[in-house]
This record gives sequence, C-alpha cells and structure tokens, in this order.
Amino acid sequence: MTPFQGLSAFPITPTDARGRVDTEALGRLLERLHAAGVDSIGLLGSTGGYMYLTREERRRAIAAAVGCIGGRTPLIVGVGALRTDEAQNLARDAASEGADALLLAPVSYTPLTEEEVYQHYAAVAEATDLPLCIYNNPGTTHFTFSDALLERLAGVANIKAVKMPLPK
Repeated sequence: MTPFQGLSAFPITPTDARGRVDTEALGRLLERLHAAGVDSIGLLGSTGGYMYLTREERRRAIAAAVGCIGGRTPLIVGVGALRTDEAQNLARDAASEGADALLLAPVSYTPLTEEEVYQHYAAVAEATDLPLCIYNNPGTTHFTFSDALLERLAGVANIKAVKMPLPK
C-alpha cells in the first residue's frame, strides 16, 4: 500500500516553551488520527512547525510517532531544510527511525531556480529508499513547480507523488 493515497492528516507538533517536542501530547494526537481511520499521517509538515525544531527534536518526534502508530498507519515525514545536505540527513534520520515516506518542500531564503530545485530533490531522493512526495506549497515557500519541472522530477526513481494546493 502506498502512503500517498486517501486522506492524509497533518497534525501540529506540540512543544514546550523550550522547543522540545511533547511526545506524550503528540502520541495522543496520533492515536486519535489513527482511530479516526486516516490513510496516512504527515508528521513535521508546515502545520507542525518543523522548521523551528532542531535535528534532534525532529528525530525525537519521528521516534515517538513510530513508537505510537508505526505499522498501523503509514507515516510520512517532512524533511525540508535550507541546505541540501541537511535535508539528506533528515531523510536518513526519518528512514532510520522507521518512517514510511518523505515529504519535501523547497525551503529557501532566496528565490530558487528550477534547476536548483531539481538538483535538491534529486539529491534528497537518492539519500534513502523511501518514497518521496514533492510538497508544492507556494504560499509558504514562494516557489511554484512548473509542469515541466514536475515532469522532469517524475523521472527520479524515489519521487512518487505531489502534494498540491487547491486551485484558486
């Protein structure tokens, strides 16, 4: 079964005042989503404030999620980062902690070219064997995937899906 079908729920990532993931609260959220019958759970997406968590806290969140729902509901983990090598490390962390799939947004401080985005996605997709979903979220990233870029990325072996905003 592919994790990229049906209803995928993207919960917040509860943290304390110091920015540490509240793994007990996260577990309660994930149990509720599993009980509701969602087809997959998207952890560390833009609703999860993932960009503000350290690598260690992201890893703790993944470990807690896998410990809670692993094997019962597919877990898609957001691995967006400013640097390609950091996104690759986050992808490897997600794989080693037991994630089922990855979600990647093109995060940048400055505008990206299509070639830069292609190279970023190809490098992150090659970091693990996990299927990867392109996160086309122009409202947050200020980058919009063209049809031509999506077609080119479709040729990358591990890229299996695109999460798109609703048309306006």
